[in-house]
Amino acid sequence: MLADAANTEIRHQVGDGTVARSLADLFAAHPGIKNHVLDDRGEIRPHVSIFVDGHRAGLDTVVGEGSEVRVLNAVSGG
Repeated sequence: MLADAANTEIRHQVGDGTVARSLADLFAAHPGIKNHVLDDRGEIRPHVSIFVDGHRAGLDTVVGEGSEVRVLNAVSGG
């Protein structure tokens, strides 16, 4: 869903640092997805989960060289 909102491929290369820094890099390249991931206070939206190397992460989670960051939107419905 986020890839569709950004009108881009599913993968995006980011540098090391924190999840917040990685997201800032992503939003700079694809500003259309920021509102899908963060709320007006800059916090991760409740229906969004972020994982670094398979572990649930927050904005201050460290992202190392070679880490994989996944941003997932919850899907629901009937």
